[in-house]
Amino acid sequence: MKIFLTGANGKLGNEVLNLIPSAIPLVRKPSNLKNEIVVDISNIKELKNILKSCDILIHLAGSMSFHKEKELQESNIALTKNLLYALPKTSKIIYASSISIYGKRLIGTVDEKTPVHPDTKYAKTKYEAEQLIMQRPNSISLRIGPIYGPQYLDYQKFLKLIKKGKFMIFGNGMNQIPFIHVQDVAKAIKNSIKAKPGIYLIVGKPETQQKIYEIAANSLGVNPPKNKIPVKVALVFASMMEKYSLLTGKKPFITKEHIMILSSDRKFNCKKAEKELKFKPRSIEKGIKEIVQSMER
Repeated sequence: MKIFLTGANGKLGNEVLNLIPSAIPLVRKPSNLKNEIVVDISNIKELKNILKSCDILIHLAGSMSFHKEKELQESNIALTKNLLYALPKTSKIIYASSISIYGKRLIGTVDEKTPVHPDTKYAKTKYEAEQLIMQRPNSISLRIGPIYGPQYLDYQKFLKLIKKGKFMIFGNGMNQIPFIHVQDVAKAIKNSIKAKPGIYLIVGKPETQQKIYEIAANSLGVNPPKNKIPVKVALVFASMMEKYSLLTGKKPFITKEHIMILSSDRKFNCKKAEKELKFKPRSIEKGIKEIVQSMER
């Protein structure tokens, strides 16, 4: 069985390669990955020749530059279209989609049959790519929650602020956040290889924003954040950071998407993935402790 992998240089891609070392990474420039193939993904002829023997394509590549619309279009939609043009009709696709396509204002518990409502540029591009992929009969789309883990520096940045007593709660802090550990996502991807085609939710057990900060503070040995900031005020600040980023080229410290992820109330039913993919995410307590331990090394 020949498995190809896009996005192998990313944090999730690295974890997938650890579990599926025989996967062949498709990369845009040399990166010293085992068995990698350097390819111009805009060159359909070259891509088609490379993928002619593909049994499974694990498609993780894409952009999470939430405030850069052109990059989102190119990396999430155009790239996906090129892969689909080049891929044999018999190939199976496993796609890393996102729960962002449901929108941020959810009512009740969401499952795979809940209508989607993408409400950001990022979410719209992820959903458009998913629609293209799911037109093929032998496809799997994993709608993944906010991923965290020791290698995600944004969360280390927030933990350092909690340790210094400088982090704030967005809104009242009672909203539930469904974080999912990167290694648990990688396991779900591996188990998708033999799974039935369809859509699966890959989301962690939700905890309230306030509880997550309490867990983090306890792991750090400090007091949890108490000060609160209205979500609207935080979004204005994040919008200013994004505009400054576009002018300077520097990565924004925090984006509107970050604020919405941390302040939105979202609950999901993952029973389908639990049954079909043997999905069993670790607790947020265990995951946060791993990040704190990595920071202390």
